[in-house]
Amino acid sequence: MAVQLRVTEATETYGMLRSTLSELHELLAQEMEDETGMPFERYSVLLMLAQAENGFLRPSELAEALPITPSGVTRLIDRLERDGVVERRACATDGRGTVVALTADGTEVFRRAGRVHLRGIDEHLGANLTLSEMAELRRIMTKLAAGIHATNATETHGARPK
Repeated sequence: MAVQLRVTEATETYGMLRSTLSELHELLAQEMEDETGMPFERYSVLLMLAQAENGFLRPSELAEALPITPSGVTRLIDRLERDGVVERRACATDGRGTVVALTADGTEVFRRAGRVHLRGIDEHLGANLTLSEMAELRRIMTKLAAGIHATNATETHGARPK
């Protein structure tokens, strides 16, 4: 017997958002794998390191941002290090800690994979929405993110919004 679900505009919108983003991510990940042989989660690490302000991140920072466990991040960094695309370095501000950075080879691998990723975004998002639709979507997503962040900040400080 099927469970009766309460359907609202919000639940329908959430379902569409979730399924569309999931499908887009799967499509981009498959293209990445097909064209570069690189799993998307590896590319995600290279992207984060390439965008890092100082050119490196702590493994814990990667773990916070990726949808995998801290031990999974450690194994992923180990594989990337064996492939020669990242290196661990001693943290300059914490003698006990380490940071992860791209190697010269890693930067080149990232650039090649990045071209595949950007082309996919242009083909699957840019070709399906006008510039004004993309601007509107960014405005809506910014508003949604701000509301979610405000809710999280309120809940973190012990009060739940009404």
